[in-house]
Amino acid sequence: MWIDTGSRDVLHSEAFSLVAKFVVKTFNGRQCPNHFIYDTNCILSQYVHNPKTDPEIQNFFENIGLSVDVFHFKCKHKESDGYCAKHCNPYQFKEMLYVDENGKERWFFNTSIAEQTNAWFGQYHSMCREMGCIFYEFFLNEMILLHNEQMKTKLYNDGYGPTYWQ
Repeated sequence: MWIDTGSRDVLHSEAFSLVAKFVVKTFNGRQCPNHFIYDTNCILSQYVHNPKTDPEIQNFFENIGLSVDVFHFKCKHKESDGYCAKHCNPYQFKEMLYVDENGKERWFFNTSIAEQTNAWFGQYHSMCREMGCIFYEFFLNEMILLHNEQMKTKLYNDGYGPTYWQ
């Protein structure tokens, strides 16, 4: 994880204290999310709600839901993890679900595709490691555009008729 916060702080780790600082610095002075999905929110949640944690971090996360990804909740977490089941179960956050036209509950956000996109970005990690921020952004934007064009062509050839929203 890396973020330029406008100061000399650069975060290069996924330690839970740094993830919490990353989120606070990213949204400080901006509209905060009402929910933050993270694979190991069980541990992040315990950290940000610990009385020994920095009060600024505690206050920031006070009204933010911290659930784990649905896939991780079903497959990666132990059933015996009582804290996760009580505080980070994505099914307990009803604001993340809607009822479709058939009366079935569906997720507003597809966290699985987010995971797949993150894995797709990972293939460029070694190429981007030494790039400056301007070329990095340009390069990844071009890769995304090329990928989208390839996917659109594939979907069209498979008979799905993809379009762009206007």
